[in-house]
Amino acid sequence: MSMRIVKNGDVHVSAPIGMPKSEVERFIEEHRDWITEARKKTYESQKRRAEFYNQLPLRTREQADDALRRLKTLIEPTVERHSKEMGVKPSVVYYKAMIS
Repeated sequence: MSMRIVKNGDVHVSAPIGMPKSEVERFIEEHRDWITEARKKTYESQKRRAEFYNQLPLRTREQADDALRRLKTLIEPTVERHSKEMGVKPSVVYYKAMIS
């Protein structure tokens, strides 16, 4: 069996066909602490995401510069890691304002 928490906080459990409902419920109960913690992390992640998007559109040059700085701290290490994994190196990475 497997269990995951989706963006809205719902718990999705995958179980083999024919598995008794009581066994699935036992599995869920045994993982109650994990569910609570995972839901909390999901909520916090969604909250941070909403806070970020609520700042858009950027209205001042300072806001745009700060957003670009924060974006680079996320993107550059990711590009570097994947570049090493794939044995390639991008010649340039562009950042530009998009509507969606």
